[in-house]
Amino acid sequence: MHSLSTDDEIAAGDADLPAPRHSIVFSTLVAFVIIIGVTLVSMLGGLYMADSLEGDAGAINQAGSLRMQAYRLALIADQDPANLNRQVQIMDATLGAAAIESALMRHSGSGLSELHARTLEQWQQTMRPLLELPTNATAFRAEVPQFVAQIDDFVGTLQKSSEKNLEIIRGLQVGTLFVIVLIAFLLIFALNNKLVTPLRQLTAMARQISRGNFTGQVTVAGETELSMLSRTLNQMNQELGSLYANMESKVDEKTAALTRSNATLQLLFDSARLLYSQPDEPVVVMGRQLSKVRTILGCGPVSLCLNRVAETDSHTAMTSASLLPPAYCKLPDCQACPVNQDGAHLPSGNHLISFELRSGQTDLGSLRVEQPAGEQLEPWQSRLMITLADLYAASLSLANQGQQHARMALMEERAVIARELHDSLAQSLSAQKLQLARLKRQTAKGCAPEELADTMEEIERGLNSAYRQLRELLTTFRIKVNEPGLKPALQATVKEFGANSGVDIQMDYQLDHCPLTPNEEIHCLQIVREALSNVVKHARAKSCALRLTQDRQGTIHVTVDDDGIGITDSISPAGHYGITILVERANSLNGTLTVTPRDAGGTRVYLRFPPDYRLLDLKQERSGS
Repeated sequence: MHSLSTDDEIAAGDADLPAPRHSIVFSTLVAFVIIIGVTLVSMLGGLYMADSLEGDAGAINQAGSLRMQAYRLALIADQDPANLNRQVQIMDATLGAAAIESALMRHSGSGLSELHARTLEQWQQTMRPLLELPTNATAFRAEVPQFVAQIDDFVGTLQKSSEKNLEIIRGLQVGTLFVIVLIAFLLIFALNNKLVTPLRQLTAMARQISRGNFTGQVTVAGETELSMLSRTLNQMNQELGSLYANMESKVDEKTAALTRSNATLQLLFDSARLLYSQPDEPVVVMGRQLSKVRTILGCGPVSLCLNRVAETDSHTAMTSASLLPPAYCKLPDCQACPVNQDGAHLPSGNHLISFELRSGQTDLGSLRVEQPAGEQLEPWQSRLMITLADLYAASLSLANQGQQHARMALMEERAVIARELHDSLAQSLSAQKLQLARLKRQTAKGCAPEELADTMEEIERGLNSAYRQLRELLTTFRIKVNEPGLKPALQATVKEFGANSGVDIQMDYQLDHCPLTPNEEIHCLQIVREALSNVVKHARAKSCALRLTQDRQGTIHVTVDDDGIGITDSISPAGHYGITILVERANSLNGTLTVTPRDAGGTRVYLRFPPDYRLLDLKQERSGS
C-alpha cells in the first residue's frame, strides 16, 4: 500500500467535512447587498421626487404675483390709464409663464390644470374685457376679489401638491433609515451569535492548546464555517491529546531505555576496567559484579559457574546473593546439576537460562540467570548476558594464558640457571674434582712435595675461579630493573661500576625509539655488565665508552671501548674475561660478539643482533614478496 501525499491527505480531510449550509460570509454579503440596494433605491426615489419639485417655488411665486398684479390693474385703471396696456401684457405673460406651465405638467393629476384654466378663462373673458373700457373700471374692481380667490385656490393647490411630494421624500428617507437600521441590527445580532461568540470560544480553545491542554471542546450551532471549524478543532484537539499522551509514554519508554542502556554500558565499562586492572584475579571481580548485573537486569538471581581448563568438572560456583554456591549447586557432583537436566528446572519451579563462557573450543564455564517458568529474557537482557559472558571468557582466557606464560617463564628461568651452573660452576667443580683425584693418586704414589704443591696450587686457583663464577652468577640473577626499559637499567649499571671502580664510564644511548623485548633487554644488560666487570677488574683502564646504536636495517650495535692494557687473545685466559659466557648470550639474541684490541690501545667488546620486531617485519616482507 502506498501512503497518501500531504495534498492527498488534505483533500481527503476536506472531503470528510460537510460543506456549510449557511455561510456567514454569504449571509453577511447578502445583508450588505440589501443595505446598499435599499439605500440606492431611496437615493434614486429622492432624486426623482426632488426633480418633481424643481420649479414649484418659482411657479408659486409667479402664481402669487397674479394677486398683486390684479390689485395693481384696478389701481392703474383709475389713476394711470396710460400704463394699463403694459400692465395687462405683464398679466398675460405671468398667466402663461413657463414656470407655471412646467408646474402644471408636473402636477397634472392634482387639479391644477382646471384651476389654471378657470383662472385664465375668467381673465380673458371677464377681467380683461372690462379693462378695455375705461368706464368699466368700477366693474373690474368688483371682479378682482373673485379673481384673487381663484388665484389663491390655484396657489394653495400647487403648494399642497409640493408639500405632498416633500412628505413622500421624507417618508422614503425615514423608511430607508428604518430598513437599514433594522438590517444592521439583525446583522450585528447574527454576527455576534454566529461569529463573535464562536470566535471567542475558538480563541480560548486555541490558548488552551498552546498551553498543552487538549481537553477543551467547542460547540457552535448551525451549519456555518465556524461550526465546521469548531468540529475540525475538536477532532484535532482529540487527536493531539492522544498523540501527546502517546508521545509522553514513548518519551518515558525512550528515557527508560536510555537509562537502562547507560547502566548497561557503565556495567560493561566497569567490568572491563576492573578485569584489566586485576588480570590475576578475574574470578573475584566477576563475583563482585554479579549483584550489579542482577540489579540492571531486574531478574532473578545471577550465578557464575567456572570449569577447570581441559576438564569438565567445575571448580567455582557463586551467586549474586551471597557469592556462595547457589542452593541448586551439587559441587563436586556436576552431573546432578539441574542445568544438565531436561528443561533446567529448579525445585522452586523456576528455570535456568545459561550463557556459555567459551574461548575457542575451550569451555570455561557458564553465566546463569534464574527466571520464573515460561518467562524468557528480553532481547536487551540476552545481549547484555552474551556480552558479559564473552568479556568474562576473554578475561579468564587471558588469565589462564598469563599463568601459562608465568609457568613457562619460570621453567625457562630455571633452565637458564641450570645452563649457567652447568656451563660455568659445574665445569669448574668437575675440573677440581679431577684435580682432587689426581692429588690422591700422587699422594698414594708418594710423589715429591713439589709436585704435590703444584697440584694443590692448581686446586686453589680452580676453587677461586669457581667462587668468582658463583659470585658473578649471583650478581647476574639478582639484577633488578626498578624502571621499565633498558636505558634506566644501563644508567644504574654505569653509575654502579663508575662509583665503585673510579673508571670514567660514558654512555651514548640512541635506542629510545627501538622497542626491545624483555629477553633482549636482560641479555643486553648482562653482556654490558660482564664487559664492564672485565674492564674494572682486568683492563686497568681509566676511561670507558659505552655506545648503543641502530643502523638503517634495524640491527642493534653495542660497543664497549676501554683504554686499558688490551687483550692479546680472544680466548679467556683462565676464565678471567668470561668471553665464553658473552658469546653464549650473544647467540641467544641471534647475534654475534667479538672481543678485539683497539689500535689506540685498550679493548673493544662489540655486539650486533637483529631485534625481534625487525625480524617480524622481515617475515612479513618475505611473505608479501
